[in-house]
Amino acid sequence: MNVSNVELVTTNNVMSNKHFLHEKRKNSGFHIAIIGIDGSGKSSCYSNVLERVSQRKVAAIGDEVFISQKGKLIKPGVRYLNLKLFLSKRVKNIKNRTLYKILKLTELILRVKVQDKVVKKYQPELILTDGSPLINTLAWGNFYLPDIYSKKLCIEVLGYMIGKNIPWSRKYFLIKKIPEIFLINFLRVKFQNPDIVFFLKVSPEVSLQRITMRSKEKQAHENKEFLQGLQHAYKIVCDILKKNTEINNIDTDNKTLEEVSNIISNRIYENH
Repeated sequence: MNVSNVELVTTNNVMSNKHFLHEKRKNSGFHIAIIGIDGSGKSSCYSNVLERVSQRKVAAIGDEVFISQKGKLIKPGVRYLNLKLFLSKRVKNIKNRTLYKILKLTELILRVKVQDKVVKKYQPELILTDGSPLINTLAWGNFYLPDIYSKKLCIEVLGYMIGKNIPWSRKYFLIKKIPEIFLINFLRVKFQNPDIVFFLKVSPEVSLQRITMRSKEKQAHENKEFLQGLQHAYKIVCDILKKNTEINNIDTDNKTLEEVSNIISNRIYENH
């Protein structure tokens, strides 16, 4: 298919996306996402920063889910949580790439639903997330479907993921080429867009060194080609989101966990 045939996005789509983001943020906490490929230190920084902000009214959404009450982190009582936790633990051990992608997308959808439930029930001041389902999904699309995932299509898909209705003229294309996005929209799952993103960058070589040092078996996708390609896809998505979201790029190759955590914590307190 000619790429020009799928680039049916105008400035109106971008402005419409801004309206949806504004409406979604009205009654929610301040959303901070820490993203990066495996080996970037993302999850370690997330845990470290969570400890530093736990005196605030915080919801933490990662492999585990917590809310802070009087400085203590406890597990919330919300729907979908147990299934989400089950998938978070199991998906990492999947070797088949196709099955991994299916289960990972399911886990991301559950993470979105859990975040909605936690925010509605506990009304946190801050929402700290280990990764971002929105950015992850858009980046995977860019990585796995480079022939059709132009910048304009990415902006279009972003709109559908945050709640815009898919017009009839685009449904056939999405069902045929990107059925995951059609399903997300059909199920009315609205992915959250962070207010601030901390993008932890790392060279593939350092990433693989850190993954090896974990003394854990590598996941199916943990190889140089995938990590390099996915990090580039993250950059493309962040370049699109920066019109509405603050993006902080942090090179972690020569920084310690404490140094990166300090940068993130300081920026959080500057903004909120």
